[in-house]
Amino acid sequence: MNELHSSPNEGELDGELEVEDPLLDISLEDPLFDTSLEDTTQETLVKKLKHKAINENTADHHPIAGLNCKDHGGPADPSEMVYWDDIPADSNYISPFYNEEKYITFEPDAGGFNNIRMAYETIFVLAHATGRTLVLPPEKQMYLLSKGGSQHKKDFTFNDFFHLDSIAFEHAGINIITMEEFLKRKGVTGELKDLTSGTVLRPPKDQIDWNGKNLNPLFEYLRKVGKFPEGWNPNECIAAIPSNQDPKNVQELNNIFDDIQALNYGPIPDPLKDFVNEPVDVDGSVKDRMREMLATRKHLCVYDEELQREPLLHFKVDHAVKARMLTHFYAFIFFQDWKQDLFYKRFVRDHIRYVDEIVCAAARIVDAVKERSRKHSASNTEGLYDSWHVRRGDFQYKNVKVDVDQLDKQSKDELKDGPMSLYIATDERDKSFFEPLKKKYDVMFLDDFMHLIEGVNPNYYGMLDQLVAYKGRVFFGTWFSTLSGYINRMRGYYSVKAQLEGYELGTLPSYYFVPKDKKFQMTKYMPVKLPIYMREFPTSWRDIDKSL
Repeated sequence: MNELHSSPNEGELDGELEVEDPLLDISLEDPLFDTSLEDTTQETLVKKLKHKAINENTADHHPIAGLNCKDHGGPADPSEMVYWDDIPADSNYISPFYNEEKYITFEPDAGGFNNIRMAYETIFVLAHATGRTLVLPPEKQMYLLSKGGSQHKKDFTFNDFFHLDSIAFEHAGINIITMEEFLKRKGVTGELKDLTSGTVLRPPKDQIDWNGKNLNPLFEYLRKVGKFPEGWNPNECIAAIPSNQDPKNVQELNNIFDDIQALNYGPIPDPLKDFVNEPVDVDGSVKDRMREMLATRKHLCVYDEELQREPLLHFKVDHAVKARMLTHFYAFIFFQDWKQDLFYKRFVRDHIRYVDEIVCAAARIVDAVKERSRKHSASNTEGLYDSWHVRRGDFQYKNVKVDVDQLDKQSKDELKDGPMSLYIATDERDKSFFEPLKKKYDVMFLDDFMHLIEGVNPNYYGMLDQLVAYKGRVFFGTWFSTLSGYINRMRGYYSVKAQLEGYELGTLPSYYFVPKDKKFQMTKYMPVKLPIYMREFPTSWRDIDKSL
């Protein structure tokens, strides 16, 4: 289906069909539903919500809040995998900048899957927050995701990993279309112009289907017709979203940032000292929240009136100009309105999660790991296990690729009183590397459970490893690895959901092998720090339900 979500015809909305749905029982007075400005009206909001209610009552789509493994080989009860929540009121939110005739296109990151995922999350949040229609890149082969025979898919788009169709159905404030649909609407119709010359530019050779093809000509075209927000480098600036279209908000954001840089509120915060175990309240002032998120960055990139007017924003990947979204969305995008900030953190937690096929396959493995752990120790009635992620293979950070004796030495104190069952997520093909550990632990790998995932695309195996490792009692990860980072974020989400020890501060029983000074990073609240990608931060899961 080319168009994942589109607006209804006027007749569909204004006819006699009456929809009784609690999702429509909202207050248009709420600041989150500000409809007083030009591009978003009360009429538009009511129509969008009514259309969503019609979709949810009639459309055959997968509810994101649900996890149904019946059609995916079980297990019968996969509930322990669920870290997300179902918050119906959140699906009503529409950005005050909403205009479905404005678009965002982007180039996927060229790195591994979790780098790609991070950039995708960031662009997704930007699209929703700016009220723009999100245009998905064409299907393509992703780095390291080319495993398996001809029966397995190797050209992917984001809908293969996340329930984008369901997000589009369930959320009034987001429109998602394919690149093919976008080029049909705007490209071959002559509605896109060269930003330099002002002349109409049509897609290369009028091609609209780019799935599985060389995407360089397409991206060169989009760079010419789409506005790239200059300077939006996550390592150098914070991307600030005003609370609404009132120009006064842009000025306020700039003034506060300038005052911070002028030291009017005290010294620039040191992320290694300031706010450690003392986070700013999630509903704190704009000034306080911005100071904590600063991470020594010296620029503010505001979604100002000029960018708001642009019909098409295109986010390119170009190392020559430091254009790369290798960041966590919450560490780059700053919201003037704290309620919007928490909404988008919940939005990613509750909706941008792996598709059921992946989660259910992981749930089967978790069940098997727990059963084996029970057999290993009769006293381990809960089937608890600890988990590692050991990144080796082509990992570029050689200083964190250490021998197995050092891995054991660094983790033994935290594991010695545990279940002595250890699941290791790893890209190390030679499992004899871990042989010395078997004298101490019942060591398990994904390889031991292949009979449970027959038919599953092998390009999903890294995601399965993540999901199984996230359920470990104690977790040790690889510093700099975005795969380890995402395991910790899922652990953070679940910790809050289950109210585990430390959840109020966002701390976790998670550790890093090396560098030694990073071992205990996750056991305390740490503010965002550069480089952002090296780890996840508790601001993404701590107290994000406060505004409900």
